[in-house]
Amino acid sequence: MDKAAKQAEKERLGLTKSEWVYRGRIIQLRVDTLFSTVKRECVTHPGAVAVLPIDHKGNLILIKQWRHAIQRIFIEIPAGVLEPDEDPNDCAQRELQEEIGFKAKTMLPIGGVYTSAGFCDEYIHLYLAKNLEKSELPPDEHEAIDLYPLSLDDALKQIEDNTISDAKTIVAILRYKKWKEEKKF
Repeated sequence: MDKAAKQAEKERLGLTKSEWVYRGRIIQLRVDTLFSTVKRECVTHPGAVAVLPIDHKGNLILIKQWRHAIQRIFIEIPAGVLEPDEDPNDCAQRELQEEIGFKAKTMLPIGGVYTSAGFCDEYIHLYLAKNLEKSELPPDEHEAIDLYPLSLDDALKQIEDNTISDAKTIVAILRYKKWKEEKKF
C-alpha cells in the first residue's frame, strides 16, 4: 500500500467527530476532527457543469462577467451549479441557453475537474458544444454577462499571458485543442 492509500485509511479510521458549521444556498462547511485533535475544514458543493461552446466559424464563445469573490471581471466558459438530481447534460444545455442564448445540437462530455480537493469536494463536469442554435432562457437576475468569442489560437495566447486564468476554462480549452488535433471533435 502506498503512502496516500495508508493516509486515506488512517483518516477514515481516525474520524472522531464531524460537525456542520455552516449551511448556505450553494455550499456547506463541515469541520471533521481526526484522532481527537486534528481539524479538517471541508466545503461541500452540489457539483457543477462548464461548457466550451464552439460556433459555426470555429470560434470559442467565452463570457466575461463580474466575479465578486475575486473582485474583477473574469473570462471563462459558461458554467453553473447542478440543481438537486439534475442530469449534468441537461444543466449544461440550460446554462448555455441562460448565459449565451444558444442550445447545442452536439454536446460532448470531456471529463471533469475537482476545483480544489484540499478543502472542497466540488466537481465540475466539462462539455464541448457545437452545432449551436438560437434558444434563449432568461438569465439569472444577478448575472450581467458579455459574450467573448475568440479563436482557439487567441485563447491559447490568452492562457499563456494569464488573461484567461480560470482553471475550468483552461482545462476545457486544452482538452478541446487535443481532441481537435486527434480529429475527435
